[in-house]
Amino acid sequence: MTKQDRLKAEMKLLTAIYAHEVFEGQTVRQGKPHCCGKVIDLFTTNVTFRQITIGKKVFHLIEPSCPICGSRIKANCTLLA
Repeated sequence: MTKQDRLKAEMKLLTAIYAHEVFEGQTVRQGKPHCCGKVIDLFTTNVTFRQITIGKKVFHLIEPSCPICGSRIKANCTLLA
């Protein structure tokens, strides 16, 4: 496995972990990213992570690029608890 393959695998793992935390979590809920009339598949596009701190806990919001137009989709989230 090449270094680039390892980095891609690591990004997919982080995306899965953070997606579970912010799309199904009990403290912060991020809206599903969408652009060009479609919900973006986080595993088939480039993503970046944005950290926010609430109290003493750090959350990682996911900001993907639209695979159609290339725009960066800013994360929007709601505090639940």
